[in-house]
Amino acid sequence: MKSLKNALMIFITLLLAFLINPANTQAKDVVESSYHGQLGRSPALGGWGNGLGMLEKWCAIPNFSFEKQGRIKGWKKQCGKCHTSTYRDPATGKTDCRLCHKTKDGKGEPTIAQCTKCHVKDYAKRGDMFDEEHDIHIAMGMRCQDCHERLTDPHSDHQFAKGYAIDTTEDTMKGTLSCTKCHEEKPHGNVDEGKIIDSRHVNKIACVTCHTGPRPGKAIKSRAWNKFTKDGKPVTKKRAPGWIPTHKWYTGKKLGHLPILGSTDLMAKIHPFNVIKVTWFIERGDATLDDVIIAPEVKAADANKDRETTVEEMRKYEKGKYKDATLVSREFNFSITHSVVPSDQAFGCFDCHGKKGYVLNWKKLGYDKDPLE
Repeated sequence: MKSLKNALMIFITLLLAFLINPANTQAKDVVESSYHGQLGRSPALGGWGNGLGMLEKWCAIPNFSFEKQGRIKGWKKQCGKCHTSTYRDPATGKTDCRLCHKTKDGKGEPTIAQCTKCHVKDYAKRGDMFDEEHDIHIAMGMRCQDCHERLTDPHSDHQFAKGYAIDTTEDTMKGTLSCTKCHEEKPHGNVDEGKIIDSRHVNKIACVTCHTGPRPGKAIKSRAWNKFTKDGKPVTKKRAPGWIPTHKWYTGKKLGHLPILGSTDLMAKIHPFNVIKVTWFIERGDATLDDVIIAPEVKAADANKDRETTVEEMRKYEKGKYKDATLVSREFNFSITHSVVPSDQAFGCFDCHGKKGYVLNWKKLGYDKDPLE
């Protein structure tokens, strides 16, 4: 009897494993159910996300409110250049295979140009440039999918390996991609300098901290949604090519200002970010940050027409419609992982250490001084 029970338990375990194994579980429409196809769509709208995607939330950089400015209609019109799922075949309403593949039958291999049609905004958010001159992997003949491999999970066989990205709230395939997929965990060789880097740096400094170097492309530094240019665009400041990222402790899940000794989170490493400061109006001081006063109303509240709306002007708008209007500023962190440079162009020891070190801000990272001292 006992052996029969054991056999039954083994059978049930194997059956459950078969049923829940991602390799055996696919949606009917594999592309539509992929991360790219369902970006920002909650289950109520046919997606499989957590409901916190771009359709439901407000985004600070474009300052477009789905709730107040059109939801689906506004989403398609305003966000299609950043968010792939907004591109649909007008005839079927489904993702057009030719967005990623050259041929209509979907058999053509995706090219870098195909990927960057949608990922072009990484230039503005992170200073990335996806070409042979600025990325060693591309110069070697690699394509995006050589690192971002096609994978299968319970939703689709069109998922792709991802690294950790702090600037998304989606249920991404966390932790499926890292430099050590191709490179050794201690890759710097047997020379003395290499041994020092491997022994003292690899466990606490992300590869991209040194190997993305100065950023090649312009990127947004700040944007003010209470100040406007002559053509009605928000006043935006950009970083000139060659800018140095901001470095922070990062676990892959959250940022942290960690003490150097006695840290409770040994997974944290120093990572590079582009930190963008954005300023906008919310309806009152205790409101959530996405309770935004939309840009058309902010512009209309500019009583003296100097293209800058003050708090006083906003509160007087339409006889006190927003009598508790509050101007807020927040910093948004955008991860930097691409435009990787070869070793001879990476940051060297004395770019961070010594009197002429300029890359890392040791005090902001929690050190009293340069640890080399």
